[in-house]
Amino acid sequence: MEARFKRIRDLYGKSGSKFEVPEYQRGYEWEQKHFEDLWSDLKRVGDRVNMHYLGNIIILLEEDEDTKRFSIVDGQQRMVTISTLMMAIRDRQDMGNADDKIIEDILNTYPTGGAERKLHLYNDDQDARFEALWQGETDDVDGTIGDAYNFFSRKLISCDEDEVEELKTNLVNKMRVVETTSEDTSLAYMVFQSQNERGKDVEPQILAKARIFGEAEKFDDIAKQREVKGRWKKIYQQLESELGSPRFRDEFRVRRPMSQILVNSDTATPTQIDKSALYRNFDETLQNHDDVHEFVKWFDGQTDEYLKLSSSGYDVNGGDFPNDAKRHLQYFNSISTHAEVLTLAILNNTDNEKLLKEYFRLASIIGMRSELAGRRSEDKRKTIYRTAKAVRGSDDIRSTLVDSINDRTPEDSEIIEYLKANDMTIRGQWGFRTALILSSIEEERRGPWRIDFDDLHIEHVAPRRTFESSDYTTWQHDLDIEKSEFEDYKNRLGNLTLLSPTDHGRLDESSFEKKRRTYRKSDIKITEELSDYDEWTSEKIKDRTENLAKELTNRWSV
Repeated sequence: MEARFKRIRDLYGKSGSKFEVPEYQRGYEWEQKHFEDLWSDLKRVGDRVNMHYLGNIIILLEEDEDTKRFSIVDGQQRMVTISTLMMAIRDRQDMGNADDKIIEDILNTYPTGGAERKLHLYNDDQDARFEALWQGETDDVDGTIGDAYNFFSRKLISCDEDEVEELKTNLVNKMRVVETTSEDTSLAYMVFQSQNERGKDVEPQILAKARIFGEAEKFDDIAKQREVKGRWKKIYQQLESELGSPRFRDEFRVRRPMSQILVNSDTATPTQIDKSALYRNFDETLQNHDDVHEFVKWFDGQTDEYLKLSSSGYDVNGGDFPNDAKRHLQYFNSISTHAEVLTLAILNNTDNEKLLKEYFRLASIIGMRSELAGRRSEDKRKTIYRTAKAVRGSDDIRSTLVDSINDRTPEDSEIIEYLKANDMTIRGQWGFRTALILSSIEEERRGPWRIDFDDLHIEHVAPRRTFESSDYTTWQHDLDIEKSEFEDYKNRLGNLTLLSPTDHGRLDESSFEKKRRTYRKSDIKITEELSDYDEWTSEKIKDRTENLAKELTNRWSV
């Protein structure tokens, strides 16, 4: 392996060569601030400085019969941007750049005589956009590739012919990189990892993928290499496709499950692994396995279990778990995006189905009590991770979970006072939490409830828009409060219930008396009960809020 200080022209100008972004890399992600930085640096060269250092490029040589192929281990973002800038220079209509030798050296390769594209991206969509630009088809190119091309095209419009020529010359001759070339796959990955350790911003899951692929290359058995790589790719694809919003934003779909699986490994780890420590703990866990094949096999199995436990919203997979267990997971997942770290700890340490259901129930109590008392996300997360750690070291998981309920969750009085004084979440992506809370009260009336939550609407007894429309004058009179006071009541627990979409759609909201007729026929018991009220006033909302709050503390107790 060798490292050399090189001009951009020398980096790209390898005869008959192709550059490829390998499959473990992220896509092209540079944004306008990065384009602006590169443009600013390029404009400075020649005017104020004689040369500018762009950074490191690490490439892995993989020779074919006719072509030298270089995998870009590190430096994809810079190389794609430079190529895109060069295409924007090529496409200046008044420049006549189509046959420019400098541009050809950057963009084209000639392994068998005809021109071929020199740079290839792994992401299919981005590669197709890059190909379109290379072909000169610039009109409909979008995404980050299109953003880069359009940015530089706009900048070049304000430059005259001499300025563009100078920019092109400075780009290839005065912009420099340190090029590190290796023919040893594992060594190239090690250099990539060391760049991160010295402060380079590389996502830990990308480092992990590079490490797995590097270790796989050490096997003499090609079939085993492919199995390890294929299995690891499948893990990432499963997590990225099966996990979604609101519980898993894009950047967390691989990283968070990875950290929670590692926490539940046999390797000693912190109670919670943050982003900065993820790769280090990944590496230590990998080293504690016989080889990368065994590690990936274990991680794949844990991923399958994780996905059974997990959910994007309230939609728990549950696999072959009993329906009651799935409902407990729904409740628990609804209150924290980190619930899986505890349920995975329970699952890994329990082989009895009845006990598993009971342990999931206790876990849901831990979560729901914290949610009902309005605990901050950070506090809920700490409780969950500390309980998971205790479960992993416990010989009596039930007692451990009960102790956590007693020691780490709010008192009944705190829950009741919070619910009396605060609104429920109605709108937005977390509105299903309130639907689940109301459903838990309903289940106290009827037992386990098999319902699709898409078939439930949260209903305001006194309409939310009571003081915003003349259609609700009867309500305004009956509530006997001012508009400003109603704002403190309308989203309280006592003013909420559940309705089927059909009942909700045909509901006459002009008065409580007319709503009662629909409520009386409802199959939902907490809604049917509302028909027993003769009137609906602010005092009724207060009383029902307190009564339901007390019910919830009993429902979510051991």
